[in-house]
Amino acid sequence: MNLFSKPILVLTFLIATSILTGCKSSQKSSKTAKEETKMVINESPDALNYVSLKMQYIPQFGDRVGNSRGLIYGPLLGSAVSLASNAVKQMIANDRKKYMADYVFALSDLYFYDQLSTESVFDPVGLQFSGFTVIRLFQNKNEELDTAFKAEFILDTAKASEIINNSVFRLRLKNLDMRYTKAKMTKGQKNVLNMDIEISLQTSYVTESGQLFDNVQLGRFFLLLRDMPMDNTDPSYTSYYENLKNKPLDGHSFIVPRSFGYYLAEGKIPRRCYSQGAYAIKVKVKESSIDKFVTKVIMDNSNQLIDAFGGQAKKLVQ
Repeated sequence: MNLFSKPILVLTFLIATSILTGCKSSQKSSKTAKEETKMVINESPDALNYVSLKMQYIPQFGDRVGNSRGLIYGPLLGSAVSLASNAVKQMIANDRKKYMADYVFALSDLYFYDQLSTESVFDPVGLQFSGFTVIRLFQNKNEELDTAFKAEFILDTAKASEIINNSVFRLRLKNLDMRYTKAKMTKGQKNVLNMDIEISLQTSYVTESGQLFDNVQLGRFFLLLRDMPMDNTDPSYTSYYENLKNKPLDGHSFIVPRSFGYYLAEGKIPRRCYSQGAYAIKVKVKESSIDKFVTKVIMDNSNQLIDAFGGQAKKLVQ
């Protein structure tokens, strides 16, 4: 039997009429023509506290002699554990555009270190990147700029040795404040939101041998949130956002490589050095509201409804 036979078609039309005629935007939706997005990089001269790090011992060949199985005893035992995580994530699909919104934050010409180095391309001394903050502002009914969304991300210093040993760093979410969604959210919908945040770092640099690398991606991070309460009177509202604090992000990035160059030493003599590590950062945010089942059915079958009812149906699904 055809899904759109007369009895079902009439029922669908009646449900569509009763639901969609009352689909006014929720007070938690802030999709306006006038809005701003801002990103601020947090820099600190002591982002990586070397004093607190434990001394490490790198064994030589002689330290391994006499051990037929090749195991390392002493300081390194159990310290070289492989890192593994599930990289397969279910992200928001690019469908139902009417109930989705995305926006981008980006900054360039940033410096990862607060000083030059004479050591190496991945010398971590002077690392000043300690995190960043993104903010979306919108113009409210009083024509004033109001905060819709704010998120603070920090360098994961709990794995400081990973930065020193592997030239890799990770991020944590310090705090997230979600007040108004940009995605369309009607009063008839469940007052929750899905959000995907993707963070990427790029750099351009030159090696000592003269190789040029332009717009190299150093790493990506993901924060995938589901069923975020938008109503602050919801009993689960406070606990949901409290549980997000200090949450590790999926993914990792290499620290920014220092570009080879020269500096003027004493007596204005050119000496070899490595730069402060120029980089750019981009943050993509995608929001998706969750629609009611009846609304979802109509959206999935909007083409058939339009064919069946012509202009009258077009008014319903616009």
